[in-house]
Amino acid sequence: MYRNEMKFLVDELTLQFMQRKLEPLLPADRHQTDGSYRIRSMYFDTYERKSYRENDAGVEERKKYRIRVYDQPKEYIRLEIKHKLKGMNVKEGCQLSIETYQQIIDRSLRFDPSYPKALTQLYLDMSMNLLRPSIIVEYERAALVYDIGNVRITFDRNISYSHEFDLFLEDEIPKTPLLPSNKHVFEVKYDKVLPEFISQTIETGEMTRTTFSKFYLSHLHAEGERII
Repeated sequence: MYRNEMKFLVDELTLQFMQRKLEPLLPADRHQTDGSYRIRSMYFDTYERKSYRENDAGVEERKKYRIRVYDQPKEYIRLEIKHKLKGMNVKEGCQLSIETYQQIIDRSLRFDPSYPKALTQLYLDMSMNLLRPSIIVEYERAALVYDIGNVRITFDRNISYSHEFDLFLEDEIPKTPLLPSNKHVFEVKYDKVLPEFISQTIETGEMTRTTFSKFYLSHLHAEGERII
């Protein structure tokens, strides 16, 4: 099912304000410890930079491949395909072993009919469209959830990027900040309808929605473009 996304670029005071309002109402993500967790994603693109160009052109239907790890990079490695259609999103994916991950990076992956669907799609795009690592994005996330409407509210701080693909599974990697230290991303995701009490809680009249793409803006920043 495609999900709705609302993104807002906010300062630290606004992000703290939203957290203080929402935390008494919603439980934290069960994977979260010490108030937040780290996300590191390696995005893939074709030789012709298809994903980047589609993002730049505002193509309404597109997809991105990424490999995602968390606080302990080698403990859990996940392949995801994110499909976007007219501002709504759906994800599919599968867990990867370190061996399979390394085969992807080394471009030595061989087809196996037992592969999960997402891995098969990645293999086909690597074979036919020269899909390859494009950029790494890392940030700290706090998340709240609500079962009705499958709501997920995230607070993303310290967004940065890197091209150190060989170091992706290391605990720390060299990286470049994407935004000024006082700028962060607040995001609300839900299925069909956002529960009214959540909608009322986040309505301040002072936040403006944005189409903020960490993948796309990291590329722009790396190429010398000013983001904000």
